[in-house]
Amino acid sequence: MGNMIIKYDLIARSTPTYIENGGYYPKPNDNDPPSNFDLIGATVDGATQTGLGELASEEAIETYLDTYTQDWTQPSPTDPTLEVPFSQSEAAAYIWSLKT
Repeated sequence: MGNMIIKYDLIARSTPTYIENGGYYPKPNDNDPPSNFDLIGATVDGATQTGLGELASEEAIETYLDTYTQDWTQPSPTDPTLEVPFSQSEAAAYIWSLKT
């Protein structure tokens, strides 16, 4: 059946059991800590839970990231002492690579 890429938040201070690989690209939300961030992750194979919603394509992931990461930076791949703009497309490609 495979897995899904979804948005989720912490449940009772823990990563949901249906998340196999997650915690990516936190987006602040209105919940109380430690559930005050929406995260992106890959579910375990065969999971039916969609958390806060499925991101059904690489393009959907990139579009979602575009809504809140425009001012993010990351270390330069050629010189880690420099900051460069965050690449939503590279991040989306990485997250999508977690899909089985």
